[in-house]
Amino acid sequence: MATTNFSPPKLKRALRLRDLVLLNIVAVYTPSTLAQSLPLGRIGLVVWAVAILMFLTPYATAISQLSTQHPREGGVYAWTRMALGEFHGFVCGWCYWVNTFLYVPTVFLAMVGVASLLGGEQTAWLETNPFIVTLIAGTALWLSAGLHIVGLGQGKWLQNIGAVGRLGAAMAILAAAIWKLVSGDSASTELAATASGSQALELWPALALWPFVMNALVGLDLGSAMSDEAELPQRRISQSLKIGGTAVAVCYLLTFAAVSFIGVPDPSPIYGHLQAINAVFSPAGKLAWLAALVVLIELVGLLGSGAAWLAAPARVPFAIGLDRYLPKSFAAIHPRFGTPHIALLVQAIIATALIGINTWGATLKDAYLALLGGSIVLVMVTYVYLLLAWRKLSGSHNPIHRLLSGTGLIAIVAATAACFIPPPTVENVMQFEISLIGSVAFLLGCGMVVYLFHTKRRWMKKLSLIFDLPKTMLPPS
Repeated sequence: MATTNFSPPKLKRALRLRDLVLLNIVAVYTPSTLAQSLPLGRIGLVVWAVAILMFLTPYATAISQLSTQHPREGGVYAWTRMALGEFHGFVCGWCYWVNTFLYVPTVFLAMVGVASLLGGEQTAWLETNPFIVTLIAGTALWLSAGLHIVGLGQGKWLQNIGAVGRLGAAMAILAAAIWKLVSGDSASTELAATASGSQALELWPALALWPFVMNALVGLDLGSAMSDEAELPQRRISQSLKIGGTAVAVCYLLTFAAVSFIGVPDPSPIYGHLQAINAVFSPAGKLAWLAALVVLIELVGLLGSGAAWLAAPARVPFAIGLDRYLPKSFAAIHPRFGTPHIALLVQAIIATALIGINTWGATLKDAYLALLGGSIVLVMVTYVYLLLAWRKLSGSHNPIHRLLSGTGLIAIVAATAACFIPPPTVENVMQFEISLIGSVAFLLGCGMVVYLFHTKRRWMKKLSLIFDLPKTMLPPS
């Protein structure tokens, strides 16, 4: 009787060095954060530099070293599990995954806010209609999910094109600042001084902006989460971090200085950088078309960013599913496309639901900030684990590594605590706090339920082997 050999589907190595570099740029460089930190005023540039030194540097160094020594699908989850055990690995992976439930909707909600600028007053109503907001954001989200389910080789082009859009937005911001400097508009220069910080924030409102600056620097770990889908991950991921991380740091410092110089009175936390560009080019007559072009470029960048944050973190529940702490269907690979399609589908469904829930009954701005604040709390837990795992797995007593990890942990703890301080632009403080605390507590509670359920199942299986218990006593899988 003939037998057929069945080869299970495998993940496809579709990411080259170019793709990894562009992934770092599109995932990390978020121009909207410039406006969120603009109320810091003249010390804002110092704050950005401190965040790069205290957080971005140890964060990138840890990922680079761990990716070289231990390339694993799931990235920070796999490293934490190796270093600190199964429970801490699960908590780390769960926080990493569910943070994207909250963060991914903010990216697609931002697309609606930016799209409302395309037609001026004729399209301004888009961001005030909950149904339209949910429809546009959900459609863009499912476009990204569909391409990534079909294959990383196809989906990665959303990220690559989005990275070009991000760099295009950065060049437009710098061009606007240079144009303003050359044109010597004294009236707008006085406005910039007022808008960018002659009235300094008080201590608590200023501290509330620190998590947003920190959160703007996360995302360099997305490539390591897809290690089994990258070519030569032990070399390419580290190389991409050096190139992409440097590009991101330079872009943030230059463009924040540029936006501060231009000045934006009452900047939107979603598209304040576009307001700055528009303030320079729209009055310039023949250059007004450039402001509209930048809006389109920003939409491309947001689509690429959303696709990156939707796809890469889905590899974490895939890895947790392989370890049997999530249903085994999460570990399924599509037989034709070679992608973790179940994990991607679940992520897209939950993110769509959260877009709808948080849009109804709140302004777009408040929904955006509450979701973003909750995602920061959860992702900072992940990076505490990352630095602790790095200290243990590196096996090094290098004082520089100890100093880097220590400063990184201080910056992370400060950012986590400051997340619960409402930013200065929040209109409904009570609703902001309820949304933030409620979403974080609910998602963490769900994680503990999932962990305890699957831990109980594992123990029951062990007991059944020892005492020959019937299978009917086991919890369902």
